[in-house]
Amino acid sequence: MAKKTDAALTTKFNPELARKFQEAAGKKLEIQDFVREFLDQFLSPDTKTAYLKDLKFFFDFLRSGDVVITHPREIQSYHFQLYRDQLLARGLSSATVNRRLVCIRSFLKWAIAARLIDFNPLDAVKLPKVQTESPTVAFDDEEVQRMIDAPDRSTHRGRTHRLVMVLLFHLGLRRAELTQLKLQHLVEERGHRILRILGKGEKVRLVPLNAAVQRELQIYLAALEAQDQKLGPDDYLLQTEDSQKNDRPIDGSTIFRIITRYARKVGITKTVSPHSCRATVISHLLDTQDAAIRDVATFAGHSNITTTERYDKRRKNLDKSAAYQVDFYKKDA
Repeated sequence: MAKKTDAALTTKFNPELARKFQEAAGKKLEIQDFVREFLDQFLSPDTKTAYLKDLKFFFDFLRSGDVVITHPREIQSYHFQLYRDQLLARGLSSATVNRRLVCIRSFLKWAIAARLIDFNPLDAVKLPKVQTESPTVAFDDEEVQRMIDAPDRSTHRGRTHRLVMVLLFHLGLRRAELTQLKLQHLVEERGHRILRILGKGEKVRLVPLNAAVQRELQIYLAALEAQDQKLGPDDYLLQTEDSQKNDRPIDGSTIFRIITRYARKVGITKTVSPHSCRATVISHLLDTQDAAIRDVATFAGHSNITTTERYDKRRKNLDKSAAYQVDFYKKDA
């Protein structure tokens, strides 16, 4: 027995295994280490980028007050409350403030699931009430027509800019959804030509393409083929050059510049953005009253119908008030 014990005690030392143990034990020395692990659960690069930015804002705020966080358990409810008050004092919209705060709450919910903390101290702090009206400025129907017709369709650049606006105005895409579109996302589904969109939260929605969108896509792709650039399934739909394929998606800031450029070109002076196009098509569908609000919510990729209601301008129209429909004596007439 003694010999066996001696043999166990003289087991050969493995320096490589020892290094791995040391790394595992000491890998989480800063809050950034926990943040990286939190972000690993998300598939979308855009989601990771947005969450990382929001968390950085929070920890930068704490550092400006000489508070350095190294572990989730060190985050206190008053940290969260003071950050909320500072964001509101800066005049940020309630929706923006909520988004930044919800990100921090999600981080601590993950910490609970990972058994890093026992409870979420932020649950006791109230979030500001989100305004129910969309602050985004939309276009009217005539402005949409002028915008789409403004690019020079005899050039590749003009055709690309026109297609950007057609897709935004007709399909209500978010900017990030538009930039990630590839040829393989154009599919046939139950007799319909469909665009397969990866939206927020990695949720997939299928949006049928109407005749106008299909026509623009055919013109665009045919023009690329004429320049000996035939796109494959993995190629990005929006190509910035007609001589070589993009190896990266078109930048979101480019989409922003396209919208603002053509708005100015046709004499639109109000402040607009790519989201203005999305707000326009959602409001347009609600204004026509031909599409049920739940159908519009599905089309837009809204998980909550309350989000869609923010775009419904009819709620302010007293002529359409439901109050005029109240009549308990109709059956007796």
